[in-house]
Amino acid sequence: MGKKYKVLESSSMIFKVLSWASLAIGIIAAVVIFIGGGTPEAPRVTGFIGILLGIVYFFIFLVTAEIITLLLEIRSKVEKSI
Repeated sequence: MGKKYKVLESSSMIFKVLSWASLAIGIIAAVVIFIGGGTPEAPRVTGFIGILLGIVYFFIFLVTAEIITLLLEIRSKVEKSI
């Protein structure tokens, strides 16, 4: 792809990294809450919410990265056909 779309290419990679980081942070936070046994301020249910949010953010960021990649591929095929 051209130099014109370098920001989109790098943003796709950034979203992929963010997706894995959010999943890892969600799992780590949940494990810490489960090991800590929970407190009145943060009961164990909060651990399940952490895992759930980590998974949701993982899919949102990953889908965003894949959509950017797809759009860049479509753009490159259109440029080749012209």
